[in-house]
Amino acid sequence: MSFTSAAHARPASEIDLPLKPNWIVPVSAHEAASQVFEPQTQAAAHAAFGTHGCVLLRDVFARATAEAMYREFATQFGAVDLPRMREMAAQPAPNRLIQVGDARYDIALRMTGAFGRPEVFANGLIISLLRPLLGNHMLLNSLTAVVSYPQSQQQRVHRDYPHLFDYGHDMPAHAVNVVVPLIDVDLATGPTGVWFGSHLWESNDASLDSISVSPLRRGDCMMMDYRLLHTGLPNHTAQPRPMLYLVYARPWFSDQHNHLRSGRNPVDMPLERYNELPASVRPLLARAYYYRMLARWHDAEVPAPPANANGAGNERGSAAASPMQGKASRNDPCPCGSGKRYKHCHGALT
Repeated sequence: MSFTSAAHARPASEIDLPLKPNWIVPVSAHEAASQVFEPQTQAAAHAAFGTHGCVLLRDVFARATAEAMYREFATQFGAVDLPRMREMAAQPAPNRLIQVGDARYDIALRMTGAFGRPEVFANGLIISLLRPLLGNHMLLNSLTAVVSYPQSQQQRVHRDYPHLFDYGHDMPAHAVNVVVPLIDVDLATGPTGVWFGSHLWESNDASLDSISVSPLRRGDCMMMDYRLLHTGLPNHTAQPRPMLYLVYARPWFSDQHNHLRSGRNPVDMPLERYNELPASVRPLLARAYYYRMLARWHDAEVPAPPANANGAGNERGSAAASPMQGKASRNDPCPCGSGKRYKHCHGALT
């Protein structure tokens, strides 16, 4: 089991082979402030992600941003203990909670306060790494938090989404999960363990001997290919361990696997907040806008059909169609004004 970023010693027969990219890439204070990578940093991050299916970026978020995210989470769910969380998750759909382990819950967060700020969901450094992987028209597919309560056991080894096809597992990524710790996470708190290169494996078999784990601190993020095998390690502390999950995807991919069963809205941003955002970040939130407009659509009034000469509704198949019978030959335009021949419109009803 590997807990550090140091390269393993190599046998002499491999001494001339290039080292695999380091999966931990530090971000300088200047890069974090300017939201622009130095070319060598961006190249190192892409090399790690391409080889391992994941990369851990140190200090991507400003400390103030990281602290604001934790305060926002505490405001929404900090007072919810494990029994109450279990009770809430047992409610029928629609439900913003999903149980994902013995004491682990995935929560669809409301994108208000810190979670509704562009520096979080449209962070310039993260977006600049994702666009070459997912295309310029990628979308924010979901924004949730996974909370591991004290004494939770190791999560089952899993992929966030299965392979899309039964062949060609070396295909490009269709979605990327950006994991952001809301507290400092050490080995006792239970970080996320990953299996390098497993996004390309056909099998789901993974040995604990080959797991890679690193502590995380607020300000870090870990980017994982959506197909990467991973697990949440046990939480041996007395405090809950919340992690923010931002999933970005190609525009044609929608994750029904993880959200359909709860009937939840996985990108929950109020329209008022959406309308306040700069136009440059709104395309990323097309799904958030869609979910909100869909909710309004269900409340929209259906206009009544126009009344005909007799004052009755002019719906096809109703008794109001009968006065038209005999007023036109079968090949004449229908008197209702539809533009169709009478035999294909109200004449067909008789």
